[in-house]
Amino acid sequence: MAESYLQQLKTAIEIGDVKSKTMMAGDWFRSLIMRAQAALKKETMFQKLVTDAAATGAETGRMWTGRMYFFVYNPKHRATLPYYDMFPLVIPIKAVKGGFLGINFHYLSPRDRAILLDEIKGWVTDKSLKETSRILLTYKMMQGWNQFERAAPCLKRYLKSHMRTQFIQVKPDEWGPALFLPVEEFKKATKQAVWADSKKIYGKLM
Repeated sequence: MAESYLQQLKTAIEIGDVKSKTMMAGDWFRSLIMRAQAALKKETMFQKLVTDAAATGAETGRMWTGRMYFFVYNPKHRATLPYYDMFPLVIPIKAVKGGFLGINFHYLSPRDRAILLDEIKGWVTDKSLKETSRILLTYKMMQGWNQFERAAPCLKRYLKSHMRTQFIQVKPDEWGPALFLPVEEFKKATKQAVWADSKKIYGKLM
């Protein structure tokens, strides 16, 4: 039986590092992370991020629901939002006018990210996690929050017109590294404050 993402995280904490399978993102993934973080500070690097992704084999541009992506984002209503993540790690679940609804795992602590992904991975199309694997999660499944409660504070609407890069896909066998790498980029609040707020939200649903 495959080790759960939560168990991978527990192992990482115990030994002080993530195990080899969790680090299998490879040089290209870590390079993209570094370039994306740099892109947050220098707009001229946005297209460089996408170009590098394409050169190293990452699928860019097109979005499919049920797959995992990261991108650089600048919200339309950032002036009035209490906080926001400029580097979302998202599984889109529904296309809407001008954009999509998606679950941004960065709004949860690493432990809660692992629990949530373990829960929703039961709806993956292929347990072997091939490149074409998708999680068949729908907005209807979210309604009422009687399951996947941790997703409640993570469900966000994203406008494609406010994306600063194309979608860059995280391959299914790299979901683990994507969960655990500390690449969230919150503005107007610390990540600890965001995670505490999220815990209050999903805690009321349990």
